[in-house]
Amino acid sequence: MIYKSKYGDIYYELTGLKEKPVVVLCHGVGMDHRTFKKQVSALQREYQVIIWDMPGHGSSTMTNYNIRFSLMAAECFVGLLEETDTDRAVLGGLSLGSFVIQHVLNKYPERVIATFHIGGLPLYPKYSSLLKPIFFMTGILKLMPDKMFYSSFAKHRANTPDARQSLEDAISKTGKELVLKITMDMGEDMIEGVPEPPERPMLIAYGADDIYARGLSAKWHQRIPGSQRAVISNANHIANQDNGDEFNKFLLSFLQGIGMEERKSPASSTNFK
Repeated sequence: MIYKSKYGDIYYELTGLKEKPVVVLCHGVGMDHRTFKKQVSALQREYQVIIWDMPGHGSSTMTNYNIRFSLMAAECFVGLLEETDTDRAVLGGLSLGSFVIQHVLNKYPERVIATFHIGGLPLYPKYSSLLKPIFFMTGILKLMPDKMFYSSFAKHRANTPDARQSLEDAISKTGKELVLKITMDMGEDMIEGVPEPPERPMLIAYGADDIYARGLSAKWHQRIPGSQRAVISNANHIANQDNGDEFNKFLLSFLQGIGMEERKSPASSTNFK
């Protein structure tokens, strides 16, 4: 299905039964909705699930890129809630997707029941501007041959062959130039930060082998009273694909624990894929 936003045509899939509570999943940089295939299979019998491709990713187009990417994606995210007549939902974000849903929570807290993050980093409190040169150095990767870049990107973010191949295929379609530009934007996100977010139930998940996020994710959990933590064994940054069964157990337990069965939000249609 296609939702027409001012930033391009946004591809999404709506799966599950009407009148069920809604879970919306937001992928990472260079990826697409297919990264959540295992989660859709686990969730669709009890929840309504929306997966989508951010602008310029997967089957979505991008006709405008005049604001920071995460802010653009957050606008599209809320537009997607409107498109599907979803009043409130649980928002899940992987890596960049975690940044996006933090912006949604900041600007539209009334639309958010709870959040869960996979390999995510907190945008509150903001980070030192000394971080900027580190992200600026990602420009050096422009010199790397495209095929080598895609292979290396996948190798350092996923453990299993299937997850690596899936990531490599998706990112090669997105393209190196866009991935690097968004990565620079993520640095700006961290430096600018967001205001202190309203309290919502939160699950912070990360792979045991994730050198990018595990330290900061663990500190995030320690700082937020009542948050839940899930360390996924035998998993890297893309923990929901590397070890989908274990991640799904944590996710389902989290959703059941916040009483999602009692939190229903209508949607206009159902599209099984």
